Order: sequence, then C-alpha cells, then structure tokens
Amino acid sequence: MKWDFKSLLGGIVIGSVLFSGIAAAASSNYPDPETKQTPFTYYFEGVPKSPASDVQGIMYKNTVYVPIRFVAENLNKPVIYDARSRSIYIGKLPTSKMYSKMEAIELVKAKFAGNLSPSHVVEYSHDDEKGHYVIHVYQTYVNNFQSGDSYTSTYGWFVVNPNTGDIRSLLQ
Repeated sequence: MKWDFKSLLGGIVIGSVLFSGIAAAASSNYPDPETKQTPFTYYFEGVPKSPASDVQGIMYKNTVYVPIRFVAENLNKPVIYDARSRSIYIGKLPTSKMYSKMEAIELVKAKFAGNLSPSHVVEYSHDDEKGHYVIHVYQTYVNNFQSGDSYTSTYGWFVVNPNTGDIRSLLQ
C-alpha cells in the first residue's frame, strides 16, 4: 500500500482531534497548583486536634480553609445548616427573624416581579457598611454573537435590611 501526503495529513489531523480531548480532560482532574491539601494540626485552648483524613483543611494563596463543623464542634458550638436559605448557624440561632442573602434576593424579585422580564438577573453583590445586603438587578445584552460584544443594563441597586426585610433603592 502506498502512503501519500493526503493520508499522512489526514492521520495527523485525526490524531490531534482524538488526543486533544485527553489533554483537556486530564487538566480538569487536577486541583489548582496553588492549592495544597495538608494534614494540619489545630490547637483549641492549647490542646492539639486533627480532623479526620477526609476533611482536612486546604492552603490556597497563603490562606488556610478549615472545615467549619470541625472548628465549631471543637469549640463546643452546634452547627446548623439551612439549605433553603443557604445559611450556616454556629452556636445560638438568632432570636428574631433574619433574612438570608438568598431570601433577600427573593424579596427583591417579588417586589419588582411585574417590572422584570425572565432575562433580568437578580443577584447579591456585597454587604454595605451597616451589614445590609446590596442586590444588583440587571440584564446583559449581546450586540454581536460572533465577537461576543455585549453590555449590561442595570435596572437598579437595592439595599435589603436583613432584620426587617425592608427594601430601598441604593441610588436614592
């Protein structure tokens, strides 16, 4: 059988396509090189404690991230996770109703439901200096799908009081 240039080129192209997927899959299975899972020893009131091997802390960009349940339980504090509000309580529960960030987003959506289209995005941005939640409502418009040129149109910025649920515009 005689091999020609077209056959060689076709084999290179097919091989490249097949093996490029392997490289992409392999790179997604490894953690960020800056992340180090290390068996740390933690000290509580001078007593050394270590979590189970499957819940070790990690070092990322010079910051140690520790499993919160391990810390709370070693401080003799209960930990409660509320999946609905995506809130974690350590120690005592609040005595009065506190709105979570997710509940604040839902309050803003409900208040402006008649004015918002399905393409509006309502998301938590940050806490202000008083501890109130700042919520951003906006839409993203794409000018050119080929180039990806787009812009954001802000409907409004709103502040939600986590104690009362009151909503006010940030821009007024």
